[in-house]
Formats: sequence, structure tokens, C-alpha cells
Amino acid sequence: MNRKKVTSTDVAKKAGVSQSAVSMILNKKYNVSFSRETIERVEEAARILGYTNEKKNTKTGVSMRGTIFVMYPNLSNPYYCSLLQGIEKTAQKNKYDVFLCNTRRDDHTEEKYLKKIEKLNPSGIICTFTPVFTELIQKIAEKIPVVLIGEKDTLKGLDTVELNSKKTGELVAQHLLDLGHRKAAYLSTPLTQRQSARRARMKGFYETFQRAGYQDSVYVRSLPEQMDTLFQEIDMEYRTGYELASEVIREIPDLTAMAGSSDMVALGIHDALIDFHYKIPEEISVAGCDNLLISGMRGIDLTTVEHFAPRKGEDACLLLLEKIEEKREKRAKEKGMIHHIEYEPCLIVRGSTSYPKKL
Repeated sequence: MNRKKVTSTDVAKKAGVSQSAVSMILNKKYNVSFSRETIERVEEAARILGYTNEKKNTKTGVSMRGTIFVMYPNLSNPYYCSLLQGIEKTAQKNKYDVFLCNTRRDDHTEEKYLKKIEKLNPSGIICTFTPVFTELIQKIAEKIPVVLIGEKDTLKGLDTVELNSKKTGELVAQHLLDLGHRKAAYLSTPLTQRQSARRARMKGFYETFQRAGYQDSVYVRSLPEQMDTLFQEIDMEYRTGYELASEVIREIPDLTAMAGSSDMVALGIHDALIDFHYKIPEEISVAGCDNLLISGMRGIDLTTVEHFAPRKGEDACLLLLEKIEEKREKRAKEKGMIHHIEYEPCLIVRGSTSYPKKL
């Protein structure tokens, strides 16, 4: 049975206004004055009913109500796929559409997207990384609800879903120290200034070895900073782990453990060691940081850290929907109404780490 097509008359009834008012509001014909409350009520009624305005939008009359824009840096790491799935699932459940914007870690692309999104005036924005253009995103947040998924305490004044990445590095390092490892390497993708989560992870790992008195036997290697914008290739993080591990194992053959800045980096480390005929974990232990699905599969069994990526995506979307509702009800005018949700990382011990062979 065909579903009855929703008309502007249906929207008018639900919004409690005339059909002509609906037509003028949805077509952005503001030659007649409407209150902001009336405009939002009509747009919300249209969204709930699923009404599609078939008239062509003008350049100045684009409405993206009922749409959430999500910015992400790349899809080379499945971590972001998990985040996006959590966001999209929650958005669709609440009758919102999702538009995805891949910045490819390129500053120009990020700025271009932010400026275009600001003009489109969607219902909300979720940024799954700490943006370079902080002043621009804060300016946009004054008009459009914005939620950031990122490192703890990196950007003030925005609603955030946070993870303590420094603690992630500390958990991995302490686990290796508890097993008896005293000579370890930490391998990472570029540790640029804008990659606050990566740098915090590395810092947590290094400082934990330092506090234990082994700062001279922990080695940090990363790709050059200029490589950061190349992270649009699907295998880049894996190749980072493979290539850095291949270099380090030649230079420091008596290492007993290696940790990757992400699970994809750790998987590259894993395969490089296998190709060099090392046994894992009997000769070298390997650990990651994301708890990707593949990391727990047979034959990999990677020790890692749970980040709760899908749940972070869901919570970010729910937080954004709450902000959209606050804006609709004018509650967001209350100063200082900033929300923070913090996740505690959790160590997942599997078969890729064990006691060093020499003990």
C-alpha cells in the first residue's frame, strides 16, 4: 500500500499556521515578516513529517534543517568508521540525515568545509577531530550547535566527547613494565602540533618508562611531520608500522617490546616482525591502542586499549540533538551551559604480549 504523500497543507496543520505561510517560509520568501519561533516550528514540522519542498532552492534560500554535518580526517583507520557508524545510527533513529566531510587532514580542505557548512546552516555539526581553525569553529558554534569528539582539554568552550589519550599510553607502557620489559619502542604516525591525541599517547608511554627509571631504553619513532597530509591512502597507518618496525629492529635488535600509536600501526609492526622471523610474543611483544574488530581475530590477538568508538559516536550525536533542542527552546542562551562526556580508556590484554624471553 502506497504511503500518502505529505503536502504543505499537512505541514501547516502540524505547525498551526496557514498553508501560504508554510510556502513562504520553506521557500525563504521573507517579504512577509515571520518570527524566528514560527520559522523554526514550520521547519521542524516539515522535518518530522518528511515533507520535501520540490521547488528549487535559490542561492540564498538553502535550508539544511534536519541535517547533521560530520567532519572526519580520513578513513585509513577503521576507528573513524566505527565513530561514524555510531553517529549515523543515532541520527537516523531520530530522523536526521547525515552528510560526511572528509578533510584528508588538509588545512585548506578543513577551512573550505567549515565555511561552506556555515553558509548552509544545518541543524548541527559533529567534528571527530580537533580542528586547526579553532576560532572559526568557535564562531560557527555561536549560531549552529557543534559537538567535538577529541582529546581531553584541547578546545575550551565547546561541547565535547573526550578520551584521555595520555592515559592510553600510560596503560600500555605500565602493562609492558609489569611484564618485565625494559627496552621498548613506540612507533607512531606523524606527531604534529595539531595531532594532540597522538602526542598525548606518546607522552603517556614515554613518561611512564621515565618514571620507572628506563627513559634511556625507550625509543620513540614517527614519520616526518610533512607526511601528515598524505593520510588519505587506506594502508598508510599499516605501512607506517611496517616500515618503522623494519628500521628499528635492524638498529636495536635487542628490543623486547613494540607499541603502535594505533592498532593499524601495531598490525604493521606485527607483520614486519613476522617477516623478520620473530616470534610474537615469545621474542617481541606487540601492543596497539584502538581495539579494532580485526585486532581480536585469531592469528592477531592484539593487546590494545578500548576506546569505545561506536559509543562515543552515539553519545556525540545524542549530545548534539540535545543542543539542537536547547537552541529550539532558547535554553542555550544560558551562559556556561557546556557539556563534557569523558571516556576512560581500558586495557585489553591478549596474546600478543608476554614476559620478555630473557627473564
